[in-house]
Amino acid sequence: MPHLVGTTAVITGGSEGLGYAIADAFATEGADLVLIARDQDGLDRARRTLSCHGTTVRTLCLDLADHGAATTAAQQVLELTDRVDTLVNNAGTAHFSPLAQTSADTFDTMLHLNVRVPFLLAQALLPALTTGRGSIVNISSYWADSTGTDRPSAAYSATRGAINAMTRALAGELGPSGVRVNAIAPGAVRAPAYEREHIVPMSAEQSEEHERHTGDAYPLGRVGAPREVAAAAAFLASPQAGWTTGTAQALSGGSYRARDAWHRAPS
Repeated sequence: MPHLVGTTAVITGGSEGLGYAIADAFATEGADLVLIARDQDGLDRARRTLSCHGTTVRTLCLDLADHGAATTAAQQVLELTDRVDTLVNNAGTAHFSPLAQTSADTFDTMLHLNVRVPFLLAQALLPALTTGRGSIVNISSYWADSTGTDRPSAAYSATRGAINAMTRALAGELGPSGVRVNAIAPGAVRAPAYEREHIVPMSAEQSEEHERHTGDAYPLGRVGAPREVAAAAAFLASPQAGWTTGTAQALSGGSYRARDAWHRAPS
């Protein structure tokens, strides 16, 4: 029997890639959905395909990078549904550059979308989450533990470290009210963003070499698939994870060395 029947999940960045895979996993388990993304066409496609699971799919077209959008999103969510059982903070952004070349605006953009928006959404939706004794799932990254020796990532790593710290702190704060808070820290996942950054710019020969180097960095011999991260998110939201809170679950194919493969591959 599906484990999320009768629940409603709010998923940011749910129109494509990892967010869409998470939405699909939740819908497969019977959850109704509210998807938030900035691409109306993508949201329409997601609604059509995800509705095939027999669940209700509602969408909100908002760019959460805009200041004030998180508050607006929360207000509109509560106008669409009278219950929120799970909040999945998936929307985020990444920029990699050396410290000397990272502007304050770039840092602020990542801090806003990767940390401030999840905080504001959790805050605004907390009464509904408390009523349903629900859960929050934050999508982080293994870059939170970067030493900075393989790729300059101080600003991005700081935001991912912050979301992990916030996850643990909120788990302690909200636990007595029955709300669980967990994070997932994926390694490289073959989603559209990964394809655009690492595969599309390469020739076929370079792509093959890149895949070989990347595979060598993982004990399991490959990058992750969106459905594998999505399955973990659905589990953390389910009653099966009823005693799980405050975790930052690493999904990295067994190795944090995988970051190195992104940079040993030919460019």
